[in-house]
Amino acid sequence: MLSTFFSTSRPVHYLMVFIIVVLTVLITILWDPQRQWWELIAILILSGSLALVEFIVSKNDLTPSSSYVLWCATILSLTYLAFKVPLHIMVALFFVLLAIRRLLSLKTGHSIIKKIFDATFWIAIATVFYHWSALLYLLVFVSIFLYVRNDFRHWATPFIALGCVWVLLFTYDYVWDNHVISSLWDLYKSSYLWEYTVFQSQEIILFFLIIFSVFGLFIYLTKLIDIQQSVRPRFTIMTFMGLCGIALFLIDFESFCNGGYLFLILPLSVFIARAVHAINHKIFKEILLWIPVLLLLGSFLLY
Repeated sequence: MLSTFFSTSRPVHYLMVFIIVVLTVLITILWDPQRQWWELIAILILSGSLALVEFIVSKNDLTPSSSYVLWCATILSLTYLAFKVPLHIMVALFFVLLAIRRLLSLKTGHSIIKKIFDATFWIAIATVFYHWSALLYLLVFVSIFLYVRNDFRHWATPFIALGCVWVLLFTYDYVWDNHVISSLWDLYKSSYLWEYTVFQSQEIILFFLIIFSVFGLFIYLTKLIDIQQSVRPRFTIMTFMGLCGIALFLIDFESFCNGGYLFLILPLSVFIARAVHAINHKIFKEILLWIPVLLLLGSFLLY
């Protein structure tokens, strides 16, 4: 079953994941006449994002050696087809993952300023594609506090990187007169969760995602003392990434449903994978690994 097949990390898993992504995207485009063929570019974007997820997990020892995270992240990411997430949000997710990769690599203690600059730069670029990516600036400062908080230069570097992106945007606006910056500000609005009295049936899936995310956060906090001191900061960064997703769920529910929930996928997949490794009962392992599949099927059936 799934727990046995994905218990190791082998090339066949990467091939299987790629085939699942390609087939699911193709079937959805053929099934839905409203979709455009140029959306096939999502295969490349999603494949690149999943490759980054696997790289982040394997290089930072977030889970024991297995493909559980890759499996969960793949299936949960494919829900974007049911929710019709715009491609620009998926591009933003790709840049956010690039930033996470750089932040987690701070553990080596090498090229600190360059890594902080790169991470902030990638988040700033992601913000251009999806404005609520700005919430993830929090991860930069959390990472600085966890790894390199004793040098003032490290705290100043994010503002320099952000300034560079703003200069580029101002230049672009001035030359092409596209008003990117003004339109970016106009996108920020609130649609608080507690203001909603009626929810669509498909949004039930997102409530399940939030429930699992909160449950994973609770498990992390209760098991914090059992996590090795050397890897604890990495899980703290994952936790704050999940908190950013939960915050978006509360302050702009509409944007969360339109694609913001994708930022929960990496931390949620990590927590599911660690739970699978921690559980000894095989039936419960299988249930956890089938949950993403049920959520994916539910997102299409409730559409």
